[in-house]
Amino acid sequence: MVIRVERTEHTSWVIVDRQESGNALGYADLQELMRVMSEECSSSSTAAVAITGAGEKFFITGIDLRESADAQNEEDAWRLMYDGLGGFCRAAFSCRKPVIAAINGYALGAGFEVLYAADLAYAVRWAKFGLPPVRYGMVPPASSTIGMLLGPSKLISYLVLTGDYIGAEEAERAGIINGVVDSVEELRRKVEEVSAKIAMAEPRALAEARALMAEAKMQALSDKGVRTLAALTARPVVRERILQFLEGRRRKGSA
Repeated sequence: MVIRVERTEHTSWVIVDRQESGNALGYADLQELMRVMSEECSSSSTAAVAITGAGEKFFITGIDLRESADAQNEEDAWRLMYDGLGGFCRAAFSCRKPVIAAINGYALGAGFEVLYAADLAYAVRWAKFGLPPVRYGMVPPASSTIGMLLGPSKLISYLVLTGDYIGAEEAERAGIINGVVDSVEELRRKVEEVSAKIAMAEPRALAEARALMAEAKMQALSDKGVRTLAALTARPVVRERILQFLEGRRRKGSA
């Protein structure tokens, strides 16, 4: 399965395991992720839900570019971006348990957008953060809206407008993540340590506090971001730019 769940004493680990595609997410993956998130967020046996990627290179590297290229009409684009990506983000925001992003590698596009729904985030030192959608003719919906209010606006603007990447230490200095660790093993230990502290809170108060924080963020997150993304994705220029990128990557890999 692409989405795996591992449960420890205090943590439900939701693991994206699609390493052959850089842990990028297609529509079916997003639907599965939304279902799993809803189940784990409703569990009485977990204190926190952690999202991470399999392996030591990729967290989540966005929406599967091939599916984005194939979305050549508004109905397909709406299904992928609004129902798929939007549905997963809404499930994460609606979680009654704290959500922790455990960033084990590249967090790009949708992988960066997840950080707005997460309450806490920790990363390995070699992680990279970036928002490449404008390179293909699309927009990052959360960073272009809620990011202007919740993040360091000038840095988020730079990432949105250039598609450039930053490293984990810069992300920590900017307040995008809570901390940086030296290995995937240490990342897991850090999340478990935080989950154990969360487990000490009174459950009702914890759920209400999390709901209040999520509601405050949701009020800033306009549906317009995802709607704009869906509308832009259906344009032929998006398919052209994605195919050019994939062909360049193929040639580079075969050189």
